Order: sequence, then structure tokens, then C-alpha cells
Amino acid sequence: MIKSMTGFAQTVFSDKSVQITIAVRTYNNRFLDINMRLNNAFLPLEDRIKSYIASRIFRGRVELAIQLSSQEKLRNGNIAVNWPMAMTYFGLLTELKKRLNIPGPLELSDLLSLKDLVVYQESTFPEEVLWQKLVPPLKKTFNALQKMRSEEGRNLGRDLLKRLQIIRKGVNRISKKIPQVIEAYQVRLKERIKKISKEVDVDPIRLAQEVAVMADRADISEELIRLGSHLKQMEALFKEPQAIGKKMEFLLQEMNRETNTIGSKSMDSEIAYQVVSIKSELEKLREQVQNIE
Repeated sequence: MIKSMTGFAQTVFSDKSVQITIAVRTYNNRFLDINMRLNNAFLPLEDRIKSYIASRIFRGRVELAIQLSSQEKLRNGNIAVNWPMAMTYFGLLTELKKRLNIPGPLELSDLLSLKDLVVYQESTFPEEVLWQKLVPPLKKTFNALQKMRSEEGRNLGRDLLKRLQIIRKGVNRISKKIPQVIEAYQVRLKERIKKISKEVDVDPIRLAQEVAVMADRADISEELIRLGSHLKQMEALFKEPQAIGKKMEFLLQEMNRETNTIGSKSMDSEIAYQVVSIKSELEKLREQVQNIE
């Protein structure tokens, strides 16, 4: 099954005690690369979250952000005074007024304007309780992500199949041309040798053997068979349930190698044209496969 490596999903989960916001983006990458930005409360769950991601995503860069808000804080404005900091500020301001001979009393507003004096108190939850709250929205988020990646993968798959069909047609055209090309090559080779044999005595049996060897070296039948086999393997990958991107990359490398060999062996202009066409489609396939998980 083809899945794109790019996608996005977001979920907001709320109950009586917490609100959890999860956002995930995925990008192209040769290997699995997980990056997370977690609320401090989720840091003890980091390994569990990574394991869950690895069970759903097999290749690509994953950027996950999870935020936690206490519903008690949202409803009642659960705030507190940072008393140690308040005492420090008070002492510093008192000393400052004294040294600079600033008249008048120290006002409460002077303290309240200072940074971090009044803070929100985050609710804390036991690790297992927090994990149980996190799992449902985490699954929902990744289900939505996989749906998006699968939809894009289907679009990619349709285009890949079209290009594979173009390559198959090119291979078939080359295959039909082989007997004619080999025969023409043998004729040209014999004519050249005849010209030489007029000047030099040549053993006819040895001559026939050399012609056969030279013709065999120009034969591209084996390369075409392997190229056709790789095409079948590529098409079969579409039915596999697991990640197939790396397998496709390998098969495309092999197909490109066989195509290059065909091009170097053949002197026929029509075959050369088909080789250029096949290589062009292989390059387009290679670019698209880089976005397949």
C-alpha cells in the first residue's frame, strides 16, 4: 500500500480536568526521524510516545507538539503568588528607594508590574493517569494523519502506474526490435570480415565462431528480461501492506542500471530513442518515490 510521507493532523481533547492539544506534521526523509515538543507534564511519557509513533510511522521526519492545559485553570483562573520572588523584589525595591532617596511609600502596584510575580499553577497528574488521557487523542490524531497520507499515496500510485506502463511499452518495442537488430548486426559484421578476408586467409569455422561471439555481446535479451522482471516486482509492491518506499528505490536503481546497459550495447536509433524515454520516466519515478513511505 502506497502512503505519502507528507501529512498533517491536529486534535483537541477535553474532559473535566484537562485539555490536550496534539499537532503532528510529517515530511520526506530517508529514515524515521522523530522530533517532539512536549509540555513538561508529558516529559516522563517521552519514550512511550516515541514508541507509539514508531509503530505507526516507518519512514520520514515526524514533528509532534503536545500541549496540556488544566481545565481548573481555564475555569477559575488558578493563579498564585511567587512568594520567594515577591520577597526578593520587595527587598530590592526598598533598597533602591533608600539609596536613590526616592520619596513616598512602596506601592503594591510597583510589585505587581514585575515579571513572574503572579503565576499560573499547573495541575499535576500521575504518569499512568496522564498516559490514559493522552492515548485516545494521540490515536485519533495519527488516524487522521494516516488517512491524509493514504489519500495522497493513492494519487501518487495512479501516476506511478501510468509511468510504469509507459516504460513497459518501451521495453516491448525494444523486444520486438531485437531479432531485426541482431540480424542486421551480423550482416554488417560479416561484410566487414569479408573485406578483411580478401586480403588475409581466414578459417571459415573460426570466423563463424567470432561472428557469433560478437553478436552475442550485442544481444540485450537478458537485460530486457531483468527489466521486465523488475517492472513486475514494482507493480506487485502496490499490494503490500507495509512500507514500500525503500524497496521501490532499490528496484528503480536496478531498472536504471539495466536500461543503461541496453543503451550502451545497442547501436540502433529506435532502441536508443526508447532508452532515452525509459530513462526519463525512471527519473520522474525516482523523484516521486522519495515521497513514499
